[in-house]
Amino acid sequence: MSEIREVLETLLSGGFICQYAYPELHRQLRAPGVEAEVRAALAPLSRELGTIGEETAPDTYFSRYADLSDPKDRAAAAVQLVQMRDQLKPCLEFIRLFNRSGRTDACLAPGDTVSFSDLLEAIENNPTYRDQLRDLSGHEFFSKSKSAKDNKERLALVLRPLADAGYLVKRSSESANYVATGKMGYFYMILAWVAEFSSLSLDPEPDPSSTQLEQRGLEL
Repeated sequence: MSEIREVLETLLSGGFICQYAYPELHRQLRAPGVEAEVRAALAPLSRELGTIGEETAPDTYFSRYADLSDPKDRAAAAVQLVQMRDQLKPCLEFIRLFNRSGRTDACLAPGDTVSFSDLLEAIENNPTYRDQLRDLSGHEFFSKSKSAKDNKERLALVLRPLADAGYLVKRSSESANYVATGKMGYFYMILAWVAEFSSLSLDPEPDPSSTQLEQRGLEL
């Protein structure tokens, strides 16, 4: 398979190419001339290359529709929008759990490590975090965690769909730890859009005792 074909197939399948999820493809895209070649190949498909990060050295690449004049493109874009909508609340609640249990004000960002053992230890030692982990099973996105027999299994079943959806990637096949990918940066872009243009509250009953986090103007 040619380099350009693998890049295109990953983008068109909804993949977010970053140095954590697809390090080799990311390196290829950063090579001189390749980005322009990819943009030219996407154009006849009514797609364009989206980027996150510095314009001259993007952290993440993804494919987006150039316009929605074609009914099939509009229908496909609508499906993607619904999928993202359904992921916003459960992902946001996981990020809250991760940040509170880690006692940090910094949002989970691309490249950050989600240590399974550290997160599990924090959850086991705090009844509030245990309840938050259990509450995640109320979201269809994490529904398989309902059948977990203990916190360890429940946490594993919460992390797995985040990886399947592209927000996290296993550090290695042998490791229980994960790394946040460039799609997490895209997630924050969507949150910023919701906050700025929709005036929607994703936390109608915020916990006044918890640390208030902000990501591009949206309270987490």
